[in-house]
Amino acid sequence: MKRLLLFQPSVETLHFFSDRLAEEYVKMGYEVRLVRIHEPFFGTEKIIDFIKGHEIVMITFNYHGIQREAIFHTPEGELFWDKYDVACINIIVDHPFYYYEELKYLPKRYLQICIDEDHTDYMKQFYPEIRLGETMPLAGCDYRASFGGGAPFSLRDDVIDPSLWIPNLTGNTVPQLSIAERSTPVVFTGCYTQPDFFLPYMSRNGAEYDAFYHGILDDLLADPDQCIHTVYLRHLNRELPELTTEDLRNVMNKMIFLDLWIRFSFRGKAIQTLVDADVPVHCIGAGWETLSVKNKNRLTYTEYSDTEVCLKAISEAKISLNVMPWFKRGAHDRIYSSMLNGTVCVTDKSRYLTEHFTDGDMLRYYDLKNLSALPDMVTNLLNRPDEMQQIADRAKKYAKEHLTWRQYAEKLVLYFSEV
Repeated sequence: MKRLLLFQPSVETLHFFSDRLAEEYVKMGYEVRLVRIHEPFFGTEKIIDFIKGHEIVMITFNYHGIQREAIFHTPEGELFWDKYDVACINIIVDHPFYYYEELKYLPKRYLQICIDEDHTDYMKQFYPEIRLGETMPLAGCDYRASFGGGAPFSLRDDVIDPSLWIPNLTGNTVPQLSIAERSTPVVFTGCYTQPDFFLPYMSRNGAEYDAFYHGILDDLLADPDQCIHTVYLRHLNRELPELTTEDLRNVMNKMIFLDLWIRFSFRGKAIQTLVDADVPVHCIGAGWETLSVKNKNRLTYTEYSDTEVCLKAISEAKISLNVMPWFKRGAHDRIYSSMLNGTVCVTDKSRYLTEHFTDGDMLRYYDLKNLSALPDMVTNLLNRPDEMQQIADRAKKYAKEHLTWRQYAEKLVLYFSEV
């Protein structure tokens, strides 16, 4: 059986995802090591001892471990994973145009998983030489599940054997509350940045570029069902038809501030619409004090701590609001975690979601083009706790059977022999 390497980067959510996969693979009988990415790093010899003479698969998120980090290269500059013939499966949780530089320096044995079909299509169009797996939106997690965050390891442990913490896991024994017992009407887990923060990036090259960028945003605002890189390409091909494929890769990477502007714009509009209609919302994440709302007492917020805090907040809420980070043919793990925590998820649509979930069965959909209807939908749900409980129960049953990290780990196993 192959040995597995996973990584604990500084990005807390990706660290959390890696821990969940590591736990599942240990339970499945794999020998696993978690590598903590930081400097100074003292785990080089442990990594080499673990991978020497064995079939190794490394699983990472967002290119961590393959971002030209010096700690994962030999003194001669060779990538460890190439020197020791390690296979790499990289799951990217953002649009690939964020990773223009990283895509230049991949291991020899490499396979990429995207979480949105548009992202997969982008890779096929602009990086046809890179091997891809099927599109796989991330899994969800029940707050009451066992967490390894309290594992008894020193901060100096750079290479961790997660099998040492598995026997000691007890999980959270607090029973899951019914919808009627929950104290929070609506929760949203995610940070907020005022869209105006990104305006200097649009105007930095002069009025002509500023008008070009605003034209793209106007296009997305008018029809938010569109894939973002498709809109980019339409405007770029019209205004700059001489751009080569390589130019387009580079230019789209330089326009990621538009992706951030549009996602935060709709995130703020959704929360603002509810709060201004006197619907109380609690947000977990930084930046919500900057959102302008009429009913300030209806918006409460807690600074982001970690994923476990977010899951606890979801488990105590009747409704978990989701605003997609512009995944138009994918899903977000926030939806699946809401289901697993017995919470009714209210989300904007994607083609992937509507193909898998019927409105009113296991979740509710709202329309970004008609946000004014969102408060009535939420209020009607809150006034019907029995109906909400039925939705939550159906969703939880389905999610436990299909949308956990165990099922995700099992799907990835199919690629171990292909990379």
